[in-house]
Amino acid sequence: MRADESDEVIVLGNEFAEIRVRRVETRNGSRLLIESPKSGHWVSLCPLELEALTWQGTQTFSAMIGKPNQPLIEEEP
Repeated sequence: MRADESDEVIVLGNEFAEIRVRRVETRNGSRLLIESPKSGHWVSLCPLELEALTWQGTQTFSAMIGKPNQPLIEEEP
């Protein structure tokens, strides 16, 4: 991803995980870049995708944690 990166990086962690979060500017506007240094996975979320997280209940997050690296909804063949 090519983006103008903010200098400020926020690191959050506990005994289970550690992530780095920062705002990046892309040609499509600001996004939040969330990286997992341990796994090498990352995601870049726009404001609407971030707001959609607030619509979720604890069951959604429990399902994601219970099945890491798998889709929550089966894709049709």
